[in-house]
Amino acid sequence: MQFSGLELPASLPAASGWKRVTACPACASPARIPQGEIPERYYVFGSDRVSFPNAAIGVHRCGRCGLIYKSPVPEDGLLASVFARHAAGKWDLPHDYEPELRRLRELAGGSELDLLDIGTSDGAWLGACAAGGIRGRRSALDVVRYPGADAQISGEFIHAALDDPGFGWSGEPYDVVTAFDVLEHLHRPDVAFANLRALVRPGGWLWIETGCADSFWPNRFGVHHWWYVRLLEHHVFWSRRSLEHVAGVHGFALERCESTRHKSWRDAGLAEIGAELLKTGVYCAVGRRYAALAQHFGREGNQPWYPFGRDHLRAWLRRC
Repeated sequence: MQFSGLELPASLPAASGWKRVTACPACASPARIPQGEIPERYYVFGSDRVSFPNAAIGVHRCGRCGLIYKSPVPEDGLLASVFARHAAGKWDLPHDYEPELRRLRELAGGSELDLLDIGTSDGAWLGACAAGGIRGRRSALDVVRYPGADAQISGEFIHAALDDPGFGWSGEPYDVVTAFDVLEHLHRPDVAFANLRALVRPGGWLWIETGCADSFWPNRFGVHHWWYVRLLEHHVFWSRRSLEHVAGVHGFALERCESTRHKSWRDAGLAEIGAELLKTGVYCAVGRRYAALAQHFGREGNQPWYPFGRDHLRAWLRRC
């Protein structure tokens, strides 16, 4: 039986490059409610096993805004060194964007709009917009300039992380800014939303998809056991409450919010769904023994994805 599809990776020693988070990274409140500790003592990324520092990774909920965050977290330098070895192709997932195109036209009231996509990767979403007749600037913001993305860009490429303070760009705001599977990667959500306020024109739209910490799957087993929290590159975790609070401070009104599956599962085939359902059944049956059982078969034992679970949120926010 395959559990996560990954053979046990080579271990890397715990390195410097970790930082403690002592206050909410979104609202700076020191009030927090412990949610538990990640049970492992390492992250898996590609073929690497990245050991934790001496401290366990704690998961906390902010007592003011409700954001969930981890501490300690890897610093940018440590992340960059791991990404350099394995990031190529990791987030390039085939996806049919036709539902997103329909919603984009509804938001903009037509096909004439200036669009900025954050976390563009290989530019598949921008390419789908071009193929779907979306006219106007098609721009990108990402930490890496992926091969193939330039062909889909008709505006600017902003080489930065969303939560970098003071990055350079044209200064011409956008009608719609999309950020699919981006907000969980932030170290500085307050800086990110300040940047988003500048990037979105007054009356324009911010369209977000990210994991939902208040969904059934993390509530059923504990957010510190949630597969989404147990990823090296994920640092903060949102709910409708926390998103509405933090975005509101920066001048955005939450117009609509709905639960959804991760886009990779919206396109999954029967074989892939069947394999995950089998792993999910084993996980529900054996609980905490799942990791040991997986290791017996030479596999990683992270919590499996429930392919029918709606553990992500999709939100549309309007700049006031």
